[in-house]
Amino acid sequence: MSKQKNNPKIHTEGGAYVGGEVHTGGDFVGRDKIVQAGERGTAIGGNVSGSTIITGDGNVVNAAALEAVFAPVYAAIQDSPRPVVEKEDLTAEVRDIQQVVAHPKVEASWLGRRLRNLKRMAPDIAEVLLAGLTGPQAVVSETVRKIATKARSEA
Repeated sequence: MSKQKNNPKIHTEGGAYVGGEVHTGGDFVGRDKIVQAGERGTAIGGNVSGSTIITGDGNVVNAAALEAVFAPVYAAIQDSPRPVVEKEDLTAEVRDIQQVVAHPKVEASWLGRRLRNLKRMAPDIAEVLLAGLTGPQAVVSETVRKIATKARSEA
């Protein structure tokens, strides 16, 4: 007489099935793992290599990273054929913008006005700044990015 093995049919509806004793050493997820960040948490998914991620209450943008965004603007001012007085005015204007952008809370109307004024005073310099504030290398808040994007698109 042969011994018949009882092979039950298993219906997982697309999920995983593991028979026997398993030690995963961590979470075992058969399908999509849903991760929720707490009240003050941050959840990041996907490949974020090469990204700058800033989290936390009252966080501030890294000064060196922000300087890298503004350095081409200052260089463009110095390389321009403008008179010295105009270069000084532009440098002061850009410095004011840089100081405000470095803070976690930005007054949107103030920044929008300054960017529009810079665009009227020196469209070429404004374009360098707006490209820096909206580009992938920009280490600025989402608010600053949106204000700069709007200013860049305005005629």
